[in-house]
Amino acid sequence: MADGLNAKLAQTFKYYVEVSSVGQNLTEPQKKEIKDKGMNKMLKECCGDPVAKASEAQVFPKYCDKKTKKLHVDVFVGDFLTELAATVIQNKKKLAKRPDLADPEVATLASELREKIAAKSDAKPKEVKVDAVTARLTDTKSYTGTHKERFDDSGKGKGIAGRKNLVDESGYVSGYKNQGTFENPEEGASPSK
Repeated sequence: MADGLNAKLAQTFKYYVEVSSVGQNLTEPQKKEIKDKGMNKMLKECCGDPVAKASEAQVFPKYCDKKTKKLHVDVFVGDFLTELAATVIQNKKKLAKRPDLADPEVATLASELREKIAAKSDAKPKEVKVDAVTARLTDTKSYTGTHKERFDDSGKGKGIAGRKNLVDESGYVSGYKNQGTFENPEEGASPSK
């Protein structure tokens, strides 16, 4: 049962990593780490605002990697939710000291949090609908003139090469086909007179 629940937790975690990284092509290792923005969105939608606030202010900074500021899925499935449950109870009851992680009330709340998050495991990313006008204006095949030069055949932008005329300073005329076929005078060949 715990493995099935952990798998659902990991699936929900991965979904919110993707939701918070819209427009980015993530590798599989990147899909196993979440930033605080994605974590807050997940906890707010699954468990409510007080849980998200407790995570943001107290628990996430404690468990995230100090360099990347991301939380790994293994840490999330492991100790993170139990610590979060204890912090939520502390904040709710306005206790000076955080309750022990082995406390039955903490274990019950941690179990409830896991079940609420696992319930969202079947969520699918929303498809972005593009209307006809946007599709027409973003189709790079219909571009002409200098705009056409900014994109390659697949429609991907060329970057700086597509925005500026880069000058070829090789000394040859732009249409010359035999560039580089003559000997260099500095390499021992005598220049023709």
